[in-house]
Amino acid sequence: MSDPQVHRSVSRPDHVLVQHLPDDESVFLDLESERYFGLDGTGTAMWKALMETNSVDEAVDRLLREFEVDPETLRHDLTHLIGELSQRGLLRVDERQGATPSADGG
Repeated sequence: MSDPQVHRSVSRPDHVLVQHLPDDESVFLDLESERYFGLDGTGTAMWKALMETNSVDEAVDRLLREFEVDPETLRHDLTHLIGELSQRGLLRVDERQGATPSADGG
């Protein structure tokens, strides 16, 4: 018996502000804790892919098209970033079960 496929999407909580800096880095401010958190250029690229796509899988696909990286390494690093941001309250993770809707309707 196989487990149903789990599809994850992420979103930025309303209490988190993000400022992208000219050097491809980002700074987060958690308004509830009044704490800052920074991302380097790679982390910022991952963040943008997560925010501009509909799922973690789509973010992975996008990043694989943009960067020369092993798919397993990318998925590991992205999962680590999601976990760290989620733990700090800077990212909300939504997991839903079921089949992925087909982009072409078929």
